[in-house]
Amino acid sequence: MFVFEESKSYLMPAFFGVGEYNPNAIAVANDVTTMVFTLTTNGNLLSNFLPAGFQPLRPEINIKFVQLREVDFLTGGSYNLIQIEVPVRFSGTHDQLEGVFPLVIWENNAEPIISGREQSGQPKIYADIEDLNIYQGKYFTNACLQGNTFLHLEMFNPQPVSQQQFEQIKSSSVNSNVFGWRYIPKVGGPGAELSQPILYPQGMKLYGAWMGKGNFSWIKLSEDFRYRIFNYYDIVKTLAEFPVYSLAPVQIYKGASILRPAAGRVLK
Repeated sequence: MFVFEESKSYLMPAFFGVGEYNPNAIAVANDVTTMVFTLTTNGNLLSNFLPAGFQPLRPEINIKFVQLREVDFLTGGSYNLIQIEVPVRFSGTHDQLEGVFPLVIWENNAEPIISGREQSGQPKIYADIEDLNIYQGKYFTNACLQGNTFLHLEMFNPQPVSQQQFEQIKSSSVNSNVFGWRYIPKVGGPGAELSQPILYPQGMKLYGAWMGKGNFSWIKLSEDFRYRIFNYYDIVKTLAEFPVYSLAPVQIYKGASILRPAAGRVLK
């Protein structure tokens, strides 16, 4: 009979062996390109999508494209992601923290999706996400589902930031509070077996930063996607309907990312 050991950590399927739990474990991606679009929107509307304990710090949404290469936990492999996040404050009975709360994260690799959902409460689902295309000063990428593009991102002629700006961005990137909500539904009925706020510490070692003009566009998915299990249609439709009052200069960062899942914990 297989017996679970409390001193070890398991992922499904759990019955084929498991690594020893390492309380100091980190996950490093050594070559990371990040492109960030920051838009100002309706703060009251944003609040409707944040669970109890979280409040928007600013009426902003970040659309973040991240291209990860030389990923240690993928044996040097790679993946891309698009993260839609809100700067927030968490106010609990014990914890008082500021950071970002991802509303949805699309990734094009199942391995980080599985671990990020189960362990760290990150709202990860699958999409086809192109590598960043660079041509004649234009940087662009698309996110698609079964051949249907639902998000296009583009940036033009990025220029290096000043040394002062670089040092500020570098300093603020060393440690980041990324929040999540781990929700496990009940089997065979409504309600949750587990529903809890999560802290997932991360960081970035910054090598360079640039700014430039850019645009993004949401493309409504076909009605055929309305009833898929992960509600792709409604997610895209909802995000596309957020009002855009202003769009900040688009930022591109180069560096290495450090994920700290072992330092994650349930917020109180």
